[in-house]
Amino acid sequence: MAAAAIAHDVGYAEQAVDTGQHMIDGARYLQDVVGADPRLCSIVAFHTSSPWEASELGLGDALAEFGPAEPELVDAITYCDLTSSPVGDLVDPARRLAEVLERYGPDHVVFRAVSAARPELLERVDRVRERQAQALAARLS
Repeated sequence: MAAAAIAHDVGYAEQAVDTGQHMIDGARYLQDVVGADPRLCSIVAFHTSSPWEASELGLGDALAEFGPAEPELVDAITYCDLTSSPVGDLVDPARRLAEVLERYGPDHVVFRAVSAARPELLERVDRVRERQAQALAARLS
């Protein structure tokens, strides 16, 4: 999971750009250039709002190359993505999503995808927090 947290946005790198959807591009780069584990590629491909963005861009088949994704791991990487700012500060997930929307603006595919995905993304964060609480309670009992 740590590798996914570090590598999840590698698709923004100029040498990784292929489709223009950074999640798919990052997964392809990790798979084809780095030879990364398929689970890592899947997590990167499906992180945060990727399915919604892939749908907007007509890239559903490209995303499917990396599926199915493990839901608990997608939850975890999405949690990491939404609780840290672009410079690594801890942030509130709702504020992070608002920042993304403001940065891209309503005419951008990312804005539309994140807007549509927002309820599910916040549910992912909640599921991770619930699992964290359960793990803590189990350790304390």
